Amino acid sequence: MTVKAALATQAAATRFLNVGGKASVADAEDSVEMAIAGDGAETAPIVFHLVYEDAAGNVSQRIVTVRKIETGRSGPMLLCFCHLRQRARRFSLDRVMEVFDVSTGEVHGDPVAFFLGHPLLTVAESHEARAFRLCSDDLTILTVVGAADGRFDPDEQDQLLVHIFDRYEDGALDEDLLRGRLSLLAPDHASFFRSLSRVSPEDGRLLRRSLRRIVDADGQIDPAELAFVDTIEATLNLG
Repeated sequence: MTVKAALATQAAATRFLNVGGKASVADAEDSVEMAIAGDGAETAPIVFHLVYEDAAGNVSQRIVTVRKIETGRSGPMLLCFCHLRQRARRFSLDRVMEVFDVSTGEVHGDPVAFFLGHPLLTVAESHEARAFRLCSDDLTILTVVGAADGRFDPDEQDQLLVHIFDRYEDGALDEDLLRGRLSLLAPDHASFFRSLSRVSPEDGRLLRRSLRRIVDADGQIDPAELAFVDTIEATLNLG
């Protein structure tokens, strides 16, 4: 099934999620990527309540004690002791939908900015990690467009790399590290629609240019793919 077909099939479910109707499924098994080897010893007295959507689209609410943040090839991850599971768990920051800071009583709707800027959890962020975070929503959209014809060619991945270099101006970037992270991108329909909702108008011009480059990258203009891009541009008011 192509990405476009999958997106069309899940459109109703996505609208349900967008109005807050998706139920928590804390009784479901955790996704494999959340597991951590070790005893999960608590090393930081920082407790948060998270609303989290795993890779399978399951939403759950967790009380966690955060141990540290790691920035790896797949993006920033929270390494925590999960009080629901009574085990160590890792949570992708990109999948945290909301965070409640137990110490202050504040609710934060931008978990990535909150955790990466937290004074007790601040980590040295590499240029590659920062560039990837800056472009994360653009890259999600571009990846879905590139895979809309059922494949994702090397030339299309090259256009994602060009987009990162075009946007990031704060330092030198290691191309091999970026390619490694790009190879791990596999956005689902929920992350695609979240990214669409977060693209700012000031970033629209560059994204529009990269969307057109993605369509042209394989040397074949797919009318359906082009129509998909037109729909995205209309949604983002990029016309």
